[in-house]
Amino acid sequence: MLQHLFFITLYCGLALLAVLFGPTYIPELQTGGAMLLGLWVFLAGVVLHEIMTRRSREEETTSTLETLHHNQAVLRDRISWTRREMLGMAEALEGAAKSSKLSAEQSIINDALSEVNLLKTLMPRLTDPFLGLFEDETNVIKKDQRVREEGEARRAKHPDFLDDFRPENYIGKTVREPAEPEAVSVLTGLGETEVLSIVRQSLRDDRIEMFLQPVVALPQRKRKFYECLSRLRTSKGQVIEPGQYVAIATRAGLITAIDNMLLFRCVQIIRKILKSGDDIAFFVNLSSHTLKDHDFFDDFVEFVRGNIELAPHLIIEVAQKEFLGLKASELLSLERLMGLGCRLSLDQVQSLDMDLEALANGRVRFLKLEGWLFAENQIETKRFLEQLRGLPIELVIEKVETEDALVQVLGQDVSYGQGFLFGEPRPARP
Repeated sequence: MLQHLFFITLYCGLALLAVLFGPTYIPELQTGGAMLLGLWVFLAGVVLHEIMTRRSREEETTSTLETLHHNQAVLRDRISWTRREMLGMAEALEGAAKSSKLSAEQSIINDALSEVNLLKTLMPRLTDPFLGLFEDETNVIKKDQRVREEGEARRAKHPDFLDDFRPENYIGKTVREPAEPEAVSVLTGLGETEVLSIVRQSLRDDRIEMFLQPVVALPQRKRKFYECLSRLRTSKGQVIEPGQYVAIATRAGLITAIDNMLLFRCVQIIRKILKSGDDIAFFVNLSSHTLKDHDFFDDFVEFVRGNIELAPHLIIEVAQKEFLGLKASELLSLERLMGLGCRLSLDQVQSLDMDLEALANGRVRFLKLEGWLFAENQIETKRFLEQLRGLPIELVIEKVETEDALVQVLGQDVSYGQGFLFGEPRPARP
């Protein structure tokens, strides 16, 4: 701006000098001629200023493009290096697996090998060449939010979430006071640009975290399943919830990468469950974008085929609206996964008017809906429950937050419940 002001002042001043002192040094010039000379000097200055400005912008644009091209080349080299390292690791693990004589060690090696192979398919989706070229999230989060976060006191962490699966372990023992759940600072009121910056940075820095919320059997309230929920954590330890970033990440083409990481983290948790001997299954919500990613989904089906013991503990969850919009090829991919022993759940159910027999034949084993659907139309509710009897489909009522709401749910033929009344989502510690 100062440079532009300098040039404008310069040629305006020269034009004014030409008008005032032109007749003095050039007697042939009259007042009108001096004004024309001043106008000519002014226009010449404007043209020269425009030429210099355009050339400067062209140089800046060229420099920016060269920088972007260089950064892209550097990132491609890093991706290639990472792929080579992972390939070498996979080959080393394969060699170790073939030469291993102890079955326990061989099982550990095979597990690690299968996860490495799955990560190889994740790499192209988690290494977007442009993830590292955007402004750091700390520069877009508002200062008052940062000050508020820094002022929050750290609370004691919750014990290992596996303890919740084994209440019988405490029978006859001294009952300890439950630790206070870990305080989670949730960011709200962010703009789309801020959210997108956090999404990209979280993917780049591996800050996609998995939270677990219990699904309980009714009326006993015994925990039978857990739903896996994704949260993005900022570099300052705060989190943003799916309601803030799912739509934005979907538009930016990043939701598949988030789903893939959540699925991979769930596999790690299931491995730990299998070692502990607990019979717990996990709901993992996948978007239609992930189901349409045939390359990754085919690789994941092969991964489950090679680790068949994981299948009974994995429940793939799809929104009802997205499920009804899937193509035949995408339904076939789900069918292959269900054929290996995984189960299918539909959530975000908005109407009881559905072909339950067709869903059962399509291997749907769970329907998740909110309690208000039962109260909306008693005749439709009765017909729905009658049709459901005898089918291998279980009902899960979501968002049960009060005892009064639970009483209304218990009056229906409902197998499971989920909501804050039974437990809030909290971080999984694999």
